[in-house]
Amino acid sequence: MESLLDANAALRYLLEDNQEQAEAVAEAIARGAEVTVEVLAECVYVLAGVYHVPRSRIAESLGILLDEVTCRRRNVAAAALGLYSGSSFDFVDCVLAAERQELGRDVMTFDKKLIGLLGKVE
Repeated sequence: MESLLDANAALRYLLEDNQEQAEAVAEAIARGAEVTVEVLAECVYVLAGVYHVPRSRIAESLGILLDEVTCRRRNVAAAALGLYSGSSFDFVDCVLAAERQELGRDVMTFDKKLIGLLGKVE
């Protein structure tokens, strides 16, 4: 059965701060583990807010993780990481912009900053 990684598991793997848990996650990834965009968002939140990892490093690390796992919305996740790395936008706003960019979805918002980002990805 394919494992679905939660943020805690993904973080143990990325940070390698608990070797036993990191190895268990590595084994799950080798068997075909999956990560969701929502889990990536939680990882971004923790890496930025708790560990103070720079945006570019977050995007790089999560991009590598995306190459190793299944992600059903990989193109959206990768585009969102790219937007996040080079901006000051919240990751979730970047996901919304990536949904527009990659899938042509309309985003309803009253957030002027997000409206600006959406205009850039049209």
